[in-house]
Amino acid sequence: MLGRLATYVVPAASVTVTALVLFGPGSPNPAPFVRVRGVPVAGGRTLALRLEGARRLFGVDDVAALEGVTVEVTDAGALLAPRAVSLGPDGVGEASVEKTAPLTGPLDVRVLQGKTVLAEGIVPLRAPPPKGAPAGDIAGDIAGVSSGHHRFFVRARRGHLVSPFPEALDVSVGLPEHVSPYRPSFAGITLSLSAPGATITPEKTDTDERGAASFTVTPLAHHVELAITARDPDGNEGRWEGLLPVRPGAIWLDPDLHAGLTFVSPAPRDRVYASIVTDAGRILGAVVPVTRDDVGFFRGHLDVKPPEEPAQIILSGDPGERGDATTAWPLGPHAASASAPRLELLLDGSAAAEAREQARASSARRAAVFLVAIAALAEVLLILVRTRASQRALDANLAAAVSLEASDEAGAPIPSEDQRRIVESARESHPALRVALVITLVVLGFALFAALSTFRR
Repeated sequence: MLGRLATYVVPAASVTVTALVLFGPGSPNPAPFVRVRGVPVAGGRTLALRLEGARRLFGVDDVAALEGVTVEVTDAGALLAPRAVSLGPDGVGEASVEKTAPLTGPLDVRVLQGKTVLAEGIVPLRAPPPKGAPAGDIAGDIAGVSSGHHRFFVRARRGHLVSPFPEALDVSVGLPEHVSPYRPSFAGITLSLSAPGATITPEKTDTDERGAASFTVTPLAHHVELAITARDPDGNEGRWEGLLPVRPGAIWLDPDLHAGLTFVSPAPRDRVYASIVTDAGRILGAVVPVTRDDVGFFRGHLDVKPPEEPAQIILSGDPGERGDATTAWPLGPHAASASAPRLELLLDGSAAAEAREQARASSARRAAVFLVAIAALAEVLLILVRTRASQRALDANLAAAVSLEASDEAGAPIPSEDQRRIVESARESHPALRVALVITLVVLGFALFAALSTFRR
């Protein structure tokens, strides 16, 4: 009875557990990982890292808000103080690691959540930009066409314009060298500015002794053509025409930096990603939430003071700071060098996380396959044992029949030696088969335990 019950229970239980394992632990789950971005520069003392959390399943990434994330940084064998980070609803967090001495590199960076490694690797330090490198992308001249008697230099004071916010525009006027190689003063040159799609204050003014004048331009469109006419006291005239550098969709920085940094986005956003960069690298990063104000713009504030050294703040609507609206604003009269490195991808834990998850799922599937194989072997042995038992019962009946026939007076007597051989054959057993069955059932128990233990991984 027990053997018959085992014959039915073993395959049913094994198939059930195997199906649960294959559709449970044997199926790949979304693998959490982190991408690490930053600007590590040799000689700096602050390492500001931006973490982007995500989960990957079948090569597709989804944003993951991860809690309890720890960042560990080792610089040339010296372990710096770990930092605990929480990745918000957008999956982005900031970790700032300080060192009393300059960073020498290379950096060994590990990002953990408990015992799960989200990202790890060696990060080399970049060389600092050369001293005195010009900040051409922050305060560069605006390209245009000059004609007439004068030479023009037109510059957006902070490098960019964003509609519909006011910006200072500096204009300088000189004379071509082949006309007048020397003139004691360029004062009194009347400049008149016009730009369809923008308001200019004032529209007309005179230059100082250096031939310079400043205007406030408020672009009302993303394509603004500026025209400047100049007339000096001698009646000589000149003209300049060019396209203003208006950045569509960019995030504007209020030029008043005394009360912190105020960001205004004309496009709808939930948050602004900010990075403060100096020649020593990225010294601060922040994710700043923005809210809609009374006029329909999206405004946010970062309560920090600009650093004393030349610096830029990079504002973007994406954490990678690669979008077209990403804009660098100077934090002071002098910005960091134009060659100061921008935010770069340092570590990407997606491939390693996906490989670990595939290995875990494969291990569970192997346990399920092993369970099925042992169950099949146990079932074969059970069938053989039951077949042998039936055969022995048949042989016993045969031996009884032989004995009855031997005692039958009507029949010819069977020799006693032949009777002994028939009876011994009928009682023949196979102990090795039973031993194999016992061993297989024991192994089956261990396989069942191993398969069930995959649910705890």
